[in-house]
Amino acid sequence: MKQYRNSERTKRWIKRAFTELLAEKKSIDKITINELAERADVTKATFYYHYADIYAVAEEFENELIEKLNEILEEIDRKKPNDYSAYLQKGLDFIKENEEDYKLAANASDLNFFASKLKTIFTKRMVAGGQVMGFSKDYETRAVQVSFIVNAIVDTVLQYLRGSLAVSLEVVGKVVNEAIDKLKKRKRLSGRTSRQKVVKIAKKDCISI
Repeated sequence: MKQYRNSERTKRWIKRAFTELLAEKKSIDKITINELAERADVTKATFYYHYADIYAVAEEFENELIEKLNEILEEIDRKKPNDYSAYLQKGLDFIKENEEDYKLAANASDLNFFASKLKTIFTKRMVAGGQVMGFSKDYETRAVQVSFIVNAIVDTVLQYLRGSLAVSLEVVGKVVNEAIDKLKKRKRLSGRTSRQKVVKIAKKDCISI
């Protein structure tokens, strides 16, 4: 047990050093094993005992951010499975609480899968529970509705994290919730609506807010 605790502590040091260097260099390719080991105050041998390379550290850092967010969504599944706004609000609250780490992941050019992983965890849950959330009963139509909304939300949050959107996450949440409410009230978002019309209507409503 003591060895396990020591191992976990060493990995925390390495990941902390990684985030510091990533904030400074903005690219994983510019971080060397030597400087990472020196910043973490461990030997190269110790580093290689825990990780194969820099990208293994990056992947673990990225996965931890996603897994922690996923735990929040699982809690919502248990308490409010039909409340789409709870997914959005809890997700934004968690990102806000861990904003610096999420900014690092969003701004690192090498973490290419971060955005797609975020979209995947939201999409799977909302498509599965979409009917009780008020989306179409038709699976294909519901998948398009959820895909459009999730892509819009995640891309907007990424813009905020990258500093290209001069509003708060609170404003993002409010606007998105209003957009979804308007979409759900439109009768054209029924199971009879074609996928092309769904996207057209969604774009029109989002722009009008």
